[in-house]
Amino acid sequence: MRTGLHNAQARRRMWFAVCAVALAALAAILRFWWQDSATAGVLLTALGAFMSVAALMADVLRGDTTPRPDGDGAHRRRAVEALAEAVRDQWAAEARLRRLQDPAPLEVDWSLADRRLADHPYNIPPGAVLPHPRTGDNTAGDASGNTGGDAGTADPTADPATAPPNPRVVVLGEPGSGKSVLAMRYVLDRLAARQEGGPVPVILPLASWDPLRSPLRDWLAARLAADYRPLAAQADDRRTLARVLVDTGLVAPVLDGFDELPRPARATAVRRINAELDPGAPLMLTSRGDAWAAAVDEGDVLTAAEVVELRPLDLVRAGAHLERSARPLGVTADGVPHTVWTPVLRKLAERPDLPLAKALTTPLMVALARTVYGDTSRDPAPLLDPRRFPTVAAVEGHLLEAFVPAAFADAGPRAAADATRRLTVLARGLHRRGTGRLAWWELESLVPRTLALYAPGLLALAVLSLLLLPVTLARAADDLAGLEDVLSLVALLIGQTLGFAFGVRYLLPSGRRGQRARRGTDGPDRGFLRRQAFVTTGVSALMWAGFAYFDDLRFGFRFGGVTDGWLPDLFGGFLFSQLFTLFLGIAGLSRRPTPLGLPWSGHMSRAAARLGGAALAAAGTVTAGIALLGREGNPWTVLLGTTCAAAGTALMVSGTSRGGQDGAHTPRAGRIARRFVTGTVRGTAAAMLIGVASCTAGGFAAVGVTALKSRAAADLADREIGGWYFSERAGVRSAVTERTLRGGLLLPGDGARPVAFAGTARPPNCTMPLLPRRRCVDFVSRRTVFESRGGDVVALITPGAGPDTTAVHPSNLRSVLPDEGRDWLTRGPAAGVLARDLPPVLVAGLLIGVVGGCVCGVYRALSVPSDLMRAASPGLSLRTDRTASLTRGGMVALIVACVCVPVVATPGDWGGLVHLGTQLWLPLGTAALALSAWGRFLVARAWLAVTGRLPWRLMAFLDEAHQRGVLRQSGAGFEFRHLRLQAQLAATGRTADVVSARGTPDEPDAPNAPDMDEDSDLHHRTR
Repeated sequence: MRTGLHNAQARRRMWFAVCAVALAALAAILRFWWQDSATAGVLLTALGAFMSVAALMADVLRGDTTPRPDGDGAHRRRAVEALAEAVRDQWAAEARLRRLQDPAPLEVDWSLADRRLADHPYNIPPGAVLPHPRTGDNTAGDASGNTGGDAGTADPTADPATAPPNPRVVVLGEPGSGKSVLAMRYVLDRLAARQEGGPVPVILPLASWDPLRSPLRDWLAARLAADYRPLAAQADDRRTLARVLVDTGLVAPVLDGFDELPRPARATAVRRINAELDPGAPLMLTSRGDAWAAAVDEGDVLTAAEVVELRPLDLVRAGAHLERSARPLGVTADGVPHTVWTPVLRKLAERPDLPLAKALTTPLMVALARTVYGDTSRDPAPLLDPRRFPTVAAVEGHLLEAFVPAAFADAGPRAAADATRRLTVLARGLHRRGTGRLAWWELESLVPRTLALYAPGLLALAVLSLLLLPVTLARAADDLAGLEDVLSLVALLIGQTLGFAFGVRYLLPSGRRGQRARRGTDGPDRGFLRRQAFVTTGVSALMWAGFAYFDDLRFGFRFGGVTDGWLPDLFGGFLFSQLFTLFLGIAGLSRRPTPLGLPWSGHMSRAAARLGGAALAAAGTVTAGIALLGREGNPWTVLLGTTCAAAGTALMVSGTSRGGQDGAHTPRAGRIARRFVTGTVRGTAAAMLIGVASCTAGGFAAVGVTALKSRAAADLADREIGGWYFSERAGVRSAVTERTLRGGLLLPGDGARPVAFAGTARPPNCTMPLLPRRRCVDFVSRRTVFESRGGDVVALITPGAGPDTTAVHPSNLRSVLPDEGRDWLTRGPAAGVLARDLPPVLVAGLLIGVVGGCVCGVYRALSVPSDLMRAASPGLSLRTDRTASLTRGGMVALIVACVCVPVVATPGDWGGLVHLGTQLWLPLGTAALALSAWGRFLVARAWLAVTGRLPWRLMAFLDEAHQRGVLRQSGAGFEFRHLRLQAQLAATGRTADVVSARGTPDEPDAPNAPDMDEDSDLHHRTR
């Protein structure tokens, strides 16, 4: 017996404890022995990041050591029994939610359909195929008492335990007839009669199958693996457990909603079912009658399958069900309970031609009537009034309209009214989009288009401001801000918002391309990348031209410099923020994002994620604490530590719980590292090409505009203007003033030329981790000189009491010169302007390529598409995407920060690239959050709640509506109980046009108009 450290879980816990103690000890050593606490904090964060990445890479390169289950033998038997238990629990809970047994199921007759829709009778084996009435139920036949069946049909009272193991049946019915509830009852009855080791009936909605592209067996296996997560485990090198169960005939598919397939795919679907399933495999399929008839005409019948059609309810059975489910008001003289329905049903028996009598022939309307008039406070007698309800459609409309208030009646009148109003908002949104699926990641469609376009940028800025809070606590916020002018700061924020909106609209792939990018390995196609390059290059040229027109670049260009007015800041903010959407667009993030998961599969992968996340979180917390509590707190150290702690926490949470991440799309061990490398290489190539091209075009545009707007300067030699004396000696033009000049001086260190800022403007990034010699000082210059050689200007200040001067960059001091002096000093050839302005812009293009590659690599490695139709629940899908988005955003920020370290550490701060490097990493992380499906949902939920259209706790409200029977769950989304209920709430005024009173839809081929007709408490029998 192996115990103690021989146990893998015990070893992981031991190493986790050792790492935690080691990190704590290292933090103490660095804090008390290292002179520079900022550098110590960065080193600690880097060590934590290294441990996290090392743990993950070691895991994915080694592979998951969790033993793979054997596809045969005992494990397969355990898997099929576990599947049977899971299916039984799932649909038993749904049956209780729909009150199918309260007080007794409602029986619905069925009969054989047109013989041309079924296979030859000799090919159809005998045996019971549909649920039969419960023992002891009355009205075992139709309304006339007929209990017989047609010759050759199944015996309705046969015990399913003695039925053949391979019955096949197609059930046809119109909307509201109860097809899906029949499928549910069929599954529960077959499971009740199932012997150990027998096939398990599983309901599979056909709406998620594409017969034109996907083989049936592949789809069945993928669907099973997603719905029942343990079946996603690998049985061998080629197959999952789900595929093994499908191949061995241990799954009896119940294919629900054949009519939800697009019309061109229906005939192909029938042919695939016949070709890919064994002739004796059990099968049940539900459809609308017209859709099945069209498929048979265009293709083939279902082999060895009988076709039956659900019949309308008779009034006796419907009335008996309403009487039994209503609260008794009293007892008659003969001892029979009296309810609100008693006089109404008596009148209908006398007048079967009334609209109410005809409306109660569908199980849907009976279920609605039961809910609406189940309380004794409401009387159904007004439904008999032919003036108020002259038609069947009027009766049905009234029941549909009264259903939601009745479902929420016990919550109070105000809650019922609020629920009706909120569900009406949702129904109208679905009606405008022409769909029946209510998905949380699609709620953005209810937000005004303008807000949906600008909201991601605003959300990114809001999250960025929240992350900057530790800087404020460290009393160093002013050290990060290079703009003191409030107007310029506002212009910068507006420009960033506009640039973000432009990037969302034009630089992100559409939904189709984004989906392709997540499914495949090639990312966005070449056509989209060419469009990205064209748009980015053109817009960059325009923005740089505008920047140069409103700013003065003749003194040279540096990132993080002071601008002339607020318009250059507007253009600069636009250029800066469009880069974020460019990077994420290259990575394949869609304009309409869908939920994504994380690629952890197996115990070891999740353990590695937990270990790496814990290391990151501990290192980040200690680093931020050192900076906040120490005397040498550096704002960038605080930000880096906070981001590291947040990313580590999200990574640790993602590994703590499965969170719906394991599924059919989870990459195998070792592929995460390969996906990261592949994504980084391809992303770098694309981003480098686009970045260099756009920056080259923008740089030349800026130089051209600067050269064109340079006007002929008057000769100022030996003249004095505004306290400045101008002279020219030996080809050197100079401007000298004896006036006192005050400002700030940035000392980059390493002997580099300082950068001066005039007046109240403060230099950005005065202190930086890993750059201990970088600092800022105030200066007071008693004598200031500008010297120009061929237009190349150098400023000399005299900060001390002696005659010594200090040469500084002149670009941020140009505001102290008169306009004529600027023109005269910068007069020179255009090649000089090109040499002073273009190089920093070109180097920025190279940095864009490297950063874009890292973003693409992270997204390629840490993104697994969620199965929207087959998610366990909407709430789980939302939580999984939230955790994955936080993890990816944090990892993007950290990896980009690591990439920018060489840029930040560039000797001399050439071209102000230190400022550019410090400004990229954190906004990229917040941009990734804002553009995720969860980020879009936050915006939509906030807007809908602020405007009073939906509640703040939206998911809780939707879950309550599901529990009350108004909505039904469909994978990661919800659907209204019936399409007609959705149309009624949408207040279209054309309820009968959507689905007629007798159940024939106007648009039977609409793929997004599901037949949601299965809400009544039903039981079925032959006739």
